[in-house]
Amino acid sequence: MTGLPDFLIIGAARAGTTALHSYLRQNPSVFMPTVKEPNFFCFEGEALACKGPGADYINNSVVDIDAYRTLFAPAPANSICGEASPLYLYSPKAPGRIHHHIPNVRMVVILRNPVDQALSHYLYAVKQRIEPLEDFAAALDAEDERLEADWQPLFGYSRFPRYAEQLSRYFSLFDRNQFLIRTYEDFQTDPQGLITDITEFIGADSGFRPDISSQLNAGGVPRSRLFQDFLMKPNPITGLIARVMPQEMRWKIRDQLSRFNLKRGVEMPPRARAILQDRLLPEIETLEQMLERDLSAWRA
Repeated sequence: MTGLPDFLIIGAARAGTTALHSYLRQNPSVFMPTVKEPNFFCFEGEALACKGPGADYINNSVVDIDAYRTLFAPAPANSICGEASPLYLYSPKAPGRIHHHIPNVRMVVILRNPVDQALSHYLYAVKQRIEPLEDFAAALDAEDERLEADWQPLFGYSRFPRYAEQLSRYFSLFDRNQFLIRTYEDFQTDPQGLITDITEFIGADSGFRPDISSQLNAGGVPRSRLFQDFLMKPNPITGLIARVMPQEMRWKIRDQLSRFNLKRGVEMPPRARAILQDRLLPEIETLEQMLERDLSAWRA
């Protein structure tokens, strides 16, 4: 027994991984830690000092192998263990570290239209109140400067959905049969079917049907920025609540309140779309050849 996971959900970010984590955790034959996104294989052994807004997301990552094993210590005997860290797909170092520690692991990949994914990532940062720019195109223009200043990878909005480049790093180390690759459209069209595919793929009980009625981690633009600041940023009231309420329950309540404050259906600004298409359309074409799947809808 290695104390390490049998499967990983490695990405992509903003492609339903939070929902999958929640739905799979309901399955009695599956164990996933309460903590989502430990990011261990991205940063093993590193001294983290990320800067910029929301840097704690990176700086609080698990970097010690024993601490990582501890996440899976409560797993019942014979359960299928896994975790979800969408940064694994993006990270250049993650594939080699995964191969070193768990070379036979199974990996689940959900890919989303790269242009839509980039916008969703930006809207998520706006929702979390860590994106200071109100214009998406301006945020795309600022990518290089921000990343060179050691801001967290999230702010590389057009870099996250370079799936062909990222998957090629994995395919050079692992057999293709270790991957279940689906699209966000698959998830939206038939979520129960996708969950069944995943549970069969990881060797868990595929007959169990989780409750998928809740919408998790949805994005949007805050109607009231002041209220969103109250929900997302430290303040005396939420600090008092933190003393008496478990973190998972606090986040659940916070996210429910946040959903009421979000405006849906935000359209892509034309200049931002032009920037993203210029940067990402070649990647989509390469991915089509790599996966032998028609992704022409993503190029529209």
